[in-house]
Amino acid sequence: MQPVCIHFGHCGGCLWQDVPYEEQLRRKEERVRAAFEALGLESVPLHPILPSPAPLQYRNKMEFTAVPDPERGIRIGLHARGRFDQVVEIERCLLPPEPANQILECIRQAARQHGVSGYDYQRHEGFLRNIVLRFAEPPPQWMVLVVTVTPQRESEREFLQWLAREVPSRFPQVRTIVHVRNDTWSPVSYGEPTVLFGDGVIEQQLCGLRLRISPFAFFQVNRLQLERFFGRILELCQPQSHEIGWDLYCGAGVIALLLAQQMRAVVGIELVEDAIRDARLNAQRNGIANVEWYAADLHRAAARALLQQLPEPDLIVVDPPRAGIHWRLLQALLERPAARLVYVSCNPETQARDLRTLLRVYRLEQLQPVDLFPQTPHVECIAQLRRD
Repeated sequence: MQPVCIHFGHCGGCLWQDVPYEEQLRRKEERVRAAFEALGLESVPLHPILPSPAPLQYRNKMEFTAVPDPERGIRIGLHARGRFDQVVEIERCLLPPEPANQILECIRQAARQHGVSGYDYQRHEGFLRNIVLRFAEPPPQWMVLVVTVTPQRESEREFLQWLAREVPSRFPQVRTIVHVRNDTWSPVSYGEPTVLFGDGVIEQQLCGLRLRISPFAFFQVNRLQLERFFGRILELCQPQSHEIGWDLYCGAGVIALLLAQQMRAVVGIELVEDAIRDARLNAQRNGIANVEWYAADLHRAAARALLQQLPEPDLIVVDPPRAGIHWRLLQALLERPAARLVYVSCNPETQARDLRTLLRVYRLEQLQPVDLFPQTPHVECIAQLRRD
């Protein structure tokens, strides 16, 4: 299959653009099946994978890296395939909706005109580190995060002032621009935020909820698959009006809020305090009062004491990072199992590993793969368990 992107083969953003989409789905479904069969769980019912409504222009978040360029002064793009130390200049990325590419090009030209430097990650010098574009709808709204070291030169301050003035004027869908200062050696797009334009947030409508997304809040990236993905999670949770639910690794609280509309009470626990703040605000703005929120590290021993203090759950939902559930939390889940557990994962190998432990007290009812990441090997999977 002929890739449609001019950067394919050099850019590390898409690895499977030369693979027909039906074949991508087959491979992802097979990856889930193989992960569970490798641990002796071959008899589990596996539903057909839920395809993305479209394989391109689906991402609601793109993170571009700025580095020095000997000829043009600065290069802004995505990391080269298999290389953390090289960046491919991106003229047109097919993963986000428009006008993402026009916004990026506008910022690139402004950076060159103002003479600002890209950040050199080997020498740890330079100014502009990343441009992060985030999208929400309806209506269509963009958030632009400009990640730099602390400005020292007048040209750097003028560049930021120009962005705050000109980008919203040229692109009316840009709701907010946030300057993020990161003076560490870490390559993350995280730091001290200052709102340059707008109110610092965008808002996503999802399953009847209006959700605030702040600069560093985690949110699922496939904007076209959101309703079906969270709807399928709810179906497998089977919430009842008299029940109590726990949402562990709850992020900004999307699953907890959806469950709370159908359950007596819900508890949401998340390490990142900014995410818990967003969750509380999202609950207030949607008139949901039956959720208790806790900012706590589920990987520490203190979390076990917190879980022991909570009301007995009928349902537990876990949505951990790629590394899976920490062993301390796994032990706590074995000690206090619920009638049902739903495990949402972006890594079927660690999910299968964790479920093999949880099967000491649960039985695995069904698996639902979901394609949230077309053009890549990544696959999401929802597992439904019941207590024996």
